[in-house]
Amino acid sequence: MAHVGGFSSVNARLVAVVAGLLSMSCVTVQMPSAPAPPGRESTPAPATAATARRSPAEIAATGTVLVESPAGHGFGAYLGGDRVLTAAHVVSGRGPFTVSFNDRRIGQAVVLAFDAYDDLALLSAPGLGSAGASAFAWGSADSLRLGEAITVVGFPGPVGLTATQGIFSGLKRRGGTDYVQTDAAVNPGNSGGPLVNGTGELVGIAVFQIRDSQGLNFAVASSTARRFVDAGVSSNTYPAQDPVATAPAVMTTFYSYLQDRLYYSAWSMLSEDWRIRQPYGDYVGGFSQTISTRFQVASTRPLTATSARVAGNVIATESSPNNPPGFVTQSVYSGSYDVAYIGGRWMILSGTLDLANRGFVRR
Repeated sequence: MAHVGGFSSVNARLVAVVAGLLSMSCVTVQMPSAPAPPGRESTPAPATAATARRSPAEIAATGTVLVESPAGHGFGAYLGGDRVLTAAHVVSGRGPFTVSFNDRRIGQAVVLAFDAYDDLALLSAPGLGSAGASAFAWGSADSLRLGEAITVVGFPGPVGLTATQGIFSGLKRRGGTDYVQTDAAVNPGNSGGPLVNGTGELVGIAVFQIRDSQGLNFAVASSTARRFVDAGVSSNTYPAQDPVATAPAVMTTFYSYLQDRLYYSAWSMLSEDWRIRQPYGDYVGGFSQTISTRFQVASTRPLTATSARVAGNVIATESSPNNPPGFVTQSVYSGSYDVAYIGGRWMILSGTLDLANRGFVRR
């Protein structure tokens, strides 16, 4: 039996990758200094045109926090009341998760809600308010106008906290999820970072880009993110319930990500052990020629009180230079996946697929 990570017959060109949305120009943002202690108030500087108003980046910087774990880092938007909104894949691995603000470690964060489908997570991180963080105000992604400037704040690498700007390229919908599209360039490390409009209001959470393309970068829109924050769910999430009933829906979500070429979102649903064995670049290496992929559930049986095995067939169509004109290769793989509810989320522990048959079909 072959351990599944991309289809064994194809290899590599990836599309979706971790990141948030960055821009065509990049400037380092200085975080606001902590307020003076009582009795030692500083004399305010004379007001100038520069100090009379704050830019969207300056506003966003006062509520942007760094989220770290043993597996890496991402960003989050402080919402007040100890709550931080980030991308689910930032906290999809094993903790502990720590939050920092203004180059100061605040402490550990606890995951309050997690939605792998829309790639959103809500954290509790006490101490941010007293450390000087300012809560974001919600903005309307529906009110953005084509070509309007939008700004992202995050930490893409060793250069420190940065603000970058692009334009609003459109509002997209996949299933029940709204996405803000921008032409801003993307760098690793900005997942979960806030996307703000011209007045510094939160209009999106950076989740992914489409690689090997220009200007195809996306954030979960505030319309979807706010529903998640208010209710703990957005368009599609799965509570701790009967694994036989839930596991097929988890696999449907997983293959919808693959079908939509959201490879990082699919990879983040795998168990931490699987992701360690098969890093992201290796995982997506088998999908370069895949045109479509879907999973047909055949049966589900319980393994434990919190896990189940889903058996079925994967049908994939693939483009190949060896295909006759007007035809694509159709491959059918047969096997199963083990799905479990662990640490407050559903994940795919392991999977095996064997090639059942292959042939040409008309495009």
